[in-house]
Amino acid sequence: MGFARFFSKSIPYEVKVGIPEFLNGIGKGVETHVAKLESEIGDFQKLLVTRTLKLKKLGVPCKHRKLILKYTHKYRLGLWRPRAEPMKS
Repeated sequence: MGFARFFSKSIPYEVKVGIPEFLNGIGKGVETHVAKLESEIGDFQKLLVTRTLKLKKLGVPCKHRKLILKYTHKYRLGLWRPRAEPMKS
């Protein structure tokens, strides 16, 4: 019984990752491109393999392209996951 509380900490990672969750997880203003990327790329798996030129054509500024590409790389390697919304009750 005592273990239940200990394991509940990992729940924030059990989040269905889509483009909005991913960009919000990165933060730093990147989340302003959610609508554009969802309409043009559509699928999170496609975002993971999107190249910088595609993002540039969509009008994503350089700083945001770098962040998106950095985090998609980390995500593919399994080093980073966007957190779920902080649980505030």
